[in-house]
Amino acid sequence: MREESFATPGRLQVIVNNEVGLVVITTSESTTTSVSLEGDSAGAEELIERATIECRSTDGSDVVRVKIPRMHGMKFIRRNGVTVRITTPDGCDVDVTTASADVELNGSFGGVTVKSASADITVDDAAGDLRAKTASGDISVGTVGGELTMHSASGDVRCVRVDGRSSATSTSGSVEVGSAGDRVDARSTSGDVRLGDVAGDASIVAVSGSVQVLAAVVGTVHIRSVSGDVSVGIAQGVSLRVDVQTMSGKVHSDIPINETPSAGSTDALLALTVRSVSGDVRVERAVGALL
Repeated sequence: MREESFATPGRLQVIVNNEVGLVVITTSESTTTSVSLEGDSAGAEELIERATIECRSTDGSDVVRVKIPRMHGMKFIRRNGVTVRITTPDGCDVDVTTASADVELNGSFGGVTVKSASADITVDDAAGDLRAKTASGDISVGTVGGELTMHSASGDVRCVRVDGRSSATSTSGSVEVGSAGDRVDARSTSGDVRLGDVAGDASIVAVSGSVQVLAAVVGTVHIRSVSGDVSVGIAQGVSLRVDVQTMSGKVHSDIPINETPSAGSTDALLALTVRSVSGDVRVERAVGALL
């Protein structure tokens, strides 16, 4: 095991590169950053000894960098993982790059960037922008104060709440955003897409998965689906303009879809467009959702 600590009272960015093992970063009410490296096997001790752990300060900003060196050869890669544990002050920015090492970010962060080949990524809260990308892992995010970008090839991607614009895509996994304060772009090839409260425009594309929007409030919602069912809830106090086309599916709406909102209406206006090949389409008033 190897441990080091640094005084980091200023604005802080933590940069981590670790191919195999685990990366855990936890925030706390402190002005110190502590780094701990622990090998998952005896062969990882060499990597820990050669690892870079440094802190550089410039104009009141601190950068803590942790880099685990590569050990070439698949035999070494699979056997010699390193667990990186870091405790930082609240609100720090984080940039993590891994191959298969899972990433866990616990606490309150600023901006977050995570890139991985096959790892699972978990983030509690980010006050700034969050960007997470993995090939075959899942992505799970709490709240995001800025913009959100999540992408996984075969894993599920989920976010509880995002205040800014959001883009969430997965090839074969599901996509879920609980509450979106701005525009949402959601894509899935064979997984389901589920959005909760959507306060801005939305563009949703699903091939074989179902699409569900619990409460759309204002703006434009465009949905394209091939074989999955589509369900859209419209918030109370919202006038609706609908354009729905499905080749072999059924269309049901609790709201008249052929009426044009009156010129003097003070209700917010939502324009809904749905294109489906074989899925059913249902439009209804959202339960308990108010403008």
